[in-house]
Amino acid sequence: MNYELLNKIIDYLEDNLTNDIDIKKLAKSLGLNGFIMQRVFSIVTGITITEYIRKRRLSLAFEELKLTDNKVIDIAFKYGYDSSISFSRSFKKEFGVTPSKISKDKGDTYKIFPRINFNSRYQNKGIIKYEIKNINGFTIYGKKVTAKTHDDLHYKIRELYKEIKKDGTYDLLNKYERYAKAYSISKDSHYYIIGSKHKIKDLGEHQIASGKYAIFEVGYLNQKEIIKTARFINEIWQSSSSMLNIMNNPYIEEYKDNNCFIWMPLEKIR
Repeated sequence: MNYELLNKIIDYLEDNLTNDIDIKKLAKSLGLNGFIMQRVFSIVTGITITEYIRKRRLSLAFEELKLTDNKVIDIAFKYGYDSSISFSRSFKKEFGVTPSKISKDKGDTYKIFPRINFNSRYQNKGIIKYEIKNINGFTIYGKKVTAKTHDDLHYKIRELYKEIKKDGTYDLLNKYERYAKAYSISKDSHYYIIGSKHKIKDLGEHQIASGKYAIFEVGYLNQKEIIKTARFINEIWQSSSSMLNIMNNPYIEEYKDNNCFIWMPLEKIR
């Protein structure tokens, strides 16, 4: 399978989501048969090119409705709809709510159909939900490990959890709300802290910065799933948003109700 060619198709589609897209012209520019190109795309992704365009346009429209004061009709025209009625009908079918409700909604829940990246192992072909919240800074008290590589850091995190489960610190952290903070100073200097808001004797003091965070639910406490979610956010979600940028460091893990939530710090909204 020529994934490089498939990524060129995605790049073209993403670059032209606010323009008219001529699929036959796209195929010709890549030296492909239009029918075969669409057929292969559908087999590999599970959706047609037309459906992908529709879902991605509606996703960007959702984001724009939440983050700007632009009128529904203007957003509808921007993403290829000739009336607010047809836009509203398509939007509700995709997200289960009308655009007018989104534009007036003061909640923090977002939905997006992510961009496809054939170079990434971390695909998700369904709608992704996340929240954006303003977090006031706070202190956690916990233990820290350091490593020169990400793989070594993941190993040390596993060993750290074995240690704190053995000495009882793990149960103590869970009692007072457990958090973790992961960050890098350079390509060969990585850190991970596990802690709690509650001051615990002999545990180091670490700061969680104030700011705006995009918050994703992992659904599991398994370390592999947490790593998978973090990489998905960096490799797929980041390139799926037209208005949000995540900062490189740090990211926060919040543990509650047998679940993990990843907080990604956001830079200014574009």
